[in-house]
Formats: sequence, structure tokens, C-alpha cells
Amino acid sequence: MAVFGVDYSWGRPGAEALKKAGVQFVCRYLSDDTTGKNLTRAEAEELSAAGLWLIVVWESAADRALTGRAGGVSDAHEAALQAQALGMPADRPIYFAVDFDATSAQQPTINSYLDGAASVIGRRRVGLYAGYGPTKRTLDDGKAIWSWQTYAWSSGQWDPRAHIQQYSNEQRIADAPVDHNRATTPDYGQWRLN
Repeated sequence: MAVFGVDYSWGRPGAEALKKAGVQFVCRYLSDDTTGKNLTRAEAEELSAAGLWLIVVWESAADRALTGRAGGVSDAHEAALQAQALGMPADRPIYFAVDFDATSAQQPTINSYLDGAASVIGRRRVGLYAGYGPTKRTLDDGKAIWSWQTYAWSSGQWDPRAHIQQYSNEQRIADAPVDHNRATTPDYGQWRLN
């Protein structure tokens, strides 16, 4: 089973172009960025109305997880507020990005960050976006329930427990840059507005 999806930040392909390209789900950002990177309520409504599923990921900085528990608490509070403002169902996950080649020596700090996030939104809602190493270690340690693995820093290895795989970057739809993803399980944290 593989469901085709994309993720993007500032560019906006639009629902019509996404549907035409065969996209079934869209991964979008929550963050402290105020320049237009984040998913908006209007965009969530547009994508949902077109029948596209949504996923959200919190990323304020590539290595933000190295701020440990306090960073996880702070980020989860803000992510939950933004998700609520979007109308996202309260039982759907928020993925937290580890967008760098994290080492095993850094894993305890990443785990602490995810523990902080879990203390705010509950472990059942904590997801991780990362390469193979941190994905495997995080799932082995039970620090995230959901996982979105990127091919970056993965050396061709895929953790079979990953719900989503990001397998190609720097693609384009309607002249907007997107990354290609595939969901590998029926429930990968997707939601949409009614």
C-alpha cells in the first residue's frame, strides 16, 4: 500500500494542481515563522474541500529537538494552539522535525524533547520527522507513536514502522517546490475539515 502525498513550505501549488498531479495528502507546517510558511485555516479548508488529507509538522529550526524537554514543552504548547486554530481534530498527531543527521549521542536529548511534547499533547499524538537513525531509535525507545522518515541521512534504509516516507525532494507542481512522500499505512495521522 502506498498513498502519494507531498510536503511544501512557502510555495502553494493549490488544490486543483495537487489533485491533477494525483496527490492524496499534503504535509504542512506549524512553526513560529510569521512569513507564510505555516498552514492557514483558509488553505486547510481549500485542501479539505478538494478531498485532500492533511498532516502537520512542527519545525522552527532544523535542530530544535536539541533544546531538550523545555523546548519540547514550549513547542508542543504552540503547536497545539495552532492546530486548534486550524480546526484540526484533537486526536490527530503532530509530527516534530529532527531535520538534520542526528547522532546516537544526541538521542537522549531528542527523547527528552519528545517527552516534553508528550507532557503537553499526550504520547499518542507525538510524531517524529527524521532520517533513519533517529526514527529507529525513537520508535525503539517508545518516544513517538507516529513516524515520518525522510530518505535524507538514511543511506537507503527504511524503518518498516514509518507511517510516511519522504523519498524525493526538489520536485515541482504548478511551479511550486514540493517534496514527494508516500504513506505506507492506512492511518498515518491524516485529517481534514468537514
